[in-house]
Amino acid sequence: MLLTPIFGLFSYNSGFGYDALEYLVIGRSLNDGYQMYDFIPSKSWLWYVFLQKGINILGGDFTHFQITILIVIEFIGIGISSYIVVNKLTKSTQTAFITTLLSLLSCFFMEINFLEPEAPIAILAIWSLYFLSKNKNIDWFIGGVLLGIAMTFKSIAMFYIAGAGIYLFYECFFIQKGNFWQITQKGTLILVGFAVPLLLSIIYFYQLNRLEQHIYWSYIYPFGSYPAHTLFLKKLIIKTFWFISLTILSVLLALNVKDKSKFWSNTPFMLSLFFGMLSLTSLMKSQASHYFYPAAPFFSVAIAMVYTYYSKIYGQKLNRVYIALGILSILVLLITFMTRREVIQRLIQVDDFAIEKTYASTVNRNLKTEDKALLIDFGTLFYFHSHRYPNVPFINTEMQTSDYIKKHIDVYEKSLQDTSMKLVLFGFRKTVIDDSTKINTPENKIALDKLRNELNKNFSLETDSVLNIKLWHRKTSK
Repeated sequence: MLLTPIFGLFSYNSGFGYDALEYLVIGRSLNDGYQMYDFIPSKSWLWYVFLQKGINILGGDFTHFQITILIVIEFIGIGISSYIVVNKLTKSTQTAFITTLLSLLSCFFMEINFLEPEAPIAILAIWSLYFLSKNKNIDWFIGGVLLGIAMTFKSIAMFYIAGAGIYLFYECFFIQKGNFWQITQKGTLILVGFAVPLLLSIIYFYQLNRLEQHIYWSYIYPFGSYPAHTLFLKKLIIKTFWFISLTILSVLLALNVKDKSKFWSNTPFMLSLFFGMLSLTSLMKSQASHYFYPAAPFFSVAIAMVYTYYSKIYGQKLNRVYIALGILSILVLLITFMTRREVIQRLIQVDDFAIEKTYASTVNRNLKTEDKALLIDFGTLFYFHSHRYPNVPFINTEMQTSDYIKKHIDVYEKSLQDTSMKLVLFGFRKTVIDDSTKINTPENKIALDKLRNELNKNFSLETDSVLNIKLWHRKTSK
């Protein structure tokens, strides 16, 4: 709990973050009369509903303070869940404490200080670990339901199911703790449990006549169409070096134990390893730091169990190894922080975010209440602070939007032909659109050419007097 106020300050001063602005715009739109899938989401539907309901319970103002409170509640939830579950499974307060400490420290380095769905997913998966480790049939069903709920936050939860499946295979054919019929029963039950929340979601969106959008953006696009890239790989390695080193060291130490059953026949230990390893599959698509967090609580369990075992045997000698590893990791982090001083400032000051009022006024002073704006340059930033929505089904130009434009190359043109569209922010940054990987695709080129033609025909270019940015205003009719 001592980490909570430090994390709260760190999270507050971190600001909303790029991803969170999209979550918040769509989440708030649900309060403003829009429905899920009116705007293309980057995550599964329950994440946006969770944000909407969570912020509404906290006051509904979508301020930095309320959003930080929600993040801190998630942080506390991870800590409490980790301690209770690991203490119940291992009967060791030391193991539970170390697991909790590592899980919470990881939040600082894996972007959980921002709003990210990995936090509630981790809580659900931790409790799923508890039920699966009890290794009874009904518990595998409950564990599956929890992971199914996690799947409605983000599709990464699918990899926990894969981890559980590999564990069952391992249990039957390697350590022979169960026969084929037993693992078939458990495997069937976890899949049935996992399917329950997903089927309920399908029924719900069928009733809303949004089933096609739900299926595509929840399942087809994440697994089939989302492009892979390595834009954040270097940053990921630097931020998680200390944790990766601890994990590798712990696995090597576990391999060195004479009684192999101590760890390698231990259900919580092996499930944690398989959960952790399989959840890292998502790194094949992107290496954003929060993609690593789904593995962190489970590798923390393995690290804590190994440390507790060896600390009873070697005591101070083992402590020296971990202290040396800790010092090395701290040096790497210090070097990183010295080159990014804004990270340190998050721990020693309280930001007033005064510039955000300017973002809002830049848009709103140029529009009447009924007017619309298409904000492509830094879109989510200006949409959120101005509390405006576009007349297109997307609020940024990320990879999902590039995918949408493949079949809707006239979307920008139609947007600007709407006479209520009065303001456009576009064309004044190097990347042109958010998705730098698809800027040169034929579809995007055609769509953007249509946009430019419509701007030149019906809009005039002016420079904003405050932010000194270029804005396109609709020409007044004669």
